[in-house]
Amino acid sequence: MKVLLILICDECIRVFQWIRSVGISERLFSSAVLSFFIYVTNGCCSQVYALQADLSEKSQWPKKISRPVCLKNPGDGWQSLRYGFELAEHYDAKRVKDQLQAFPQYYFNRHSNRIQSYQQFIILKVQERGLPSELALLPLIESELNLNAHSSARAKGLWQLMPRTARAYGLEVSTLDDERVDLEKSTAAALDYIQDVHGKTNDWLLTFAAYNAGLYRVKKLVNQSKQNYTLNGFWVLDLPGETRRHVAKLLALSQIVRRPDDFGIRLPRMPIKDSGLSSAKLGSHHRECAVPAVHCLFCRWAVLFITYAWFQAM
Repeated sequence: MKVLLILICDECIRVFQWIRSVGISERLFSSAVLSFFIYVTNGCCSQVYALQADLSEKSQWPKKISRPVCLKNPGDGWQSLRYGFELAEHYDAKRVKDQLQAFPQYYFNRHSNRIQSYQQFIILKVQERGLPSELALLPLIESELNLNAHSSARAKGLWQLMPRTARAYGLEVSTLDDERVDLEKSTAAALDYIQDVHGKTNDWLLTFAAYNAGLYRVKKLVNQSKQNYTLNGFWVLDLPGETRRHVAKLLALSQIVRRPDDFGIRLPRMPIKDSGLSSAKLGSHHRECAVPAVHCLFCRWAVLFITYAWFQAM
């Protein structure tokens, strides 16, 4: 890291020496750089959601995960969710675009109370495990965040777990006590199951499909169309229509949450309160961080190094 910073400084020095050679006023340029530095650092804050995962020894994920994020509004839980999105490359698929209309404004208005009650907890648990944040929206697709939702196939709860799957992952399922309606226990079981499925598919879209249609069925379809799947991707698989819509809806919802203004959507407020998210002022560069639009500690240090390099070049 030190070597990289030294190389960056050296390169900045060369750039500023070139600027001097072309005759730009040193006083004017130095004033502009310092003004820019003051603007970025003034009130600039960065927030790291240092999420400490309390996982079992058998888990493949590390016990401590620190995920820095540049925030326009550090108190907005949606920003934390967006930072962890990892499947944006799939958002432009035609089937995904066809499902965008399934999420008009009244959809979010109708579920705003449940979103404010449960969504932040789910985001926290997903990010603790280092999983793609799109997963935190899966309960909205499965049950509309209804803890008591049930299907004709006997799936139940916020994650719509089947009885056999729920029991396999440690939940009590009986007429007297059904832990699938327990927010914490069902979330832990569902995420354990999803991690196990992903370990066998090594593909998140296949994992979402297997969550809906079953792992055996999805693997069978992949084996039947292996060459076509390898060349053309997930959407060429002959999956049931419900499963295709299930995956497409999750990605469409993620795309809307990522850029709600593009779709004329106003998301329900989800302020970060007593969620276990740390607000330590540590920063790191992120692909969506742009000086000075988003602000983070990395930006501050970048401007500081550029200022230092300028004065070294004088």
